[in-house]
Amino acid sequence: MQSCGTLDDKTILINPGDSRERVLEIMGTPQDRQFDSINEAWQYCVSGAGFGYNDHKIIWFAEGSVIGLSTYRTSVTGCSGGIRSIVWEEAPDFVLESRER
Repeated sequence: MQSCGTLDDKTILINPGDSRERVLEIMGTPQDRQFDSINEAWQYCVSGAGFGYNDHKIIWFAEGSVIGLSTYRTSVTGCSGGIRSIVWEEAPDFVLESRER
């Protein structure tokens, strides 16, 4: 499945804790993947999503599971020129492990 049409229709199906495989089933192959230690970010884009802009989604993973999703828009022609470098400080907070005391 390729990312086409509206990304919102697809990303609404993604939940925290979903696996990479589940995201691939829903979204298809990402246009960009970036890594930082145990963190990973996949980017998807729809060119011409609106009048003069491209819609981008970042799906954030930690240890192979979804921890969040964020959105940004660009106004460059086509998606490839608009994909940005990941700013890891923008990644959602996550809990690696929770234990009762």
